[in-house]
Amino acid sequence: MAFDELLSVITPVSRPENLSCVALSVPRNAEWILVTDGALTVPDGLRPHLLIEGPRTNQWGDVQRQIGLQAATRPFVYFLDDDNLMLPSLAELVIPFLESQALPGALFGVLVYTPDRETHLWPPPRPVRLGCVDTAMFLGRREAIMQLHFQGTASPGWPNVQGQRYADFIFLQAFENTFQFAHLPAMYGFHNAIPMLQLLEPQFLQDFAANLTSSTALERILSDYLTRADVPPWW
Repeated sequence: MAFDELLSVITPVSRPENLSCVALSVPRNAEWILVTDGALTVPDGLRPHLLIEGPRTNQWGDVQRQIGLQAATRPFVYFLDDDNLMLPSLAELVIPFLESQALPGALFGVLVYTPDRETHLWPPPRPVRLGCVDTAMFLGRREAIMQLHFQGTASPGWPNVQGQRYADFIFLQAFENTFQFAHLPAMYGFHNAIPMLQLLEPQFLQDFAANLTSSTALERILSDYLTRADVPPWW
C-alpha cells in the first residue's frame, strides 16, 4: 500500500476559485475532504473528493476542520487550507517515520509567504507557542486527534473556540500536552502558497491553466523553494 492511501486531507473552503490548483498538490491516492463555509460552488472536474456543505461562519475554517475530521476515514490526517499547497510527496516523507517510531503526530517547518511579498522560514517550535504554529506544519493520526477534548465543548478533535482566533495553537498545544510529539528538522509545509506562486511563478500558473503541467512539476517547484531557503529536506 502506498503511504498516501493512509492519508485524509481536509480542506476548509471559502475560496473555491483556488481549488483546481490546490487539487494538484493533493496526493493521488489520498482521501480529499472539502468542507465549505456555507453554500459555495466548487469548480467542475476536480480530482475525486468528498464535498460537504458546512455552516456559514465567515471565520477561519475551524468548524469546517471539525466536520472534516468527523468524516475522515484514513488513519492519518493533514489540514490543507484553500490558499495553501502541500508537497505531493508529504505522506511518503512523514508517515513512514511516524509508523516506524509508533508516534501519533509530527510538526515540521513551513515556508511562509507574507503580504509584503517576502518569504521566511518558520521552524517547528519546541514547545508549541502562540503565534508560531500553523495547521500546515502538522500531520498526525486521526485516532489520536479524536481523543482530544477541549474546555467548554464535548466535541473531540478540533477546538470550538466560539469565533476566537488561534484554534491551531490551541489544538497543537493540546496535542503536545497529551502525546509524544515529533519535531522534524525539515521544511515540508507552505503558508499562503498560492499567492506566492501567483507572484513568483506566473509561468507555472499559465501552464496549469492551459493543462500543461502536473503534480510532478509542482513538487519540483515547491522543493526548489525549500532548498533555496537553505533548509534541505531531512531525508
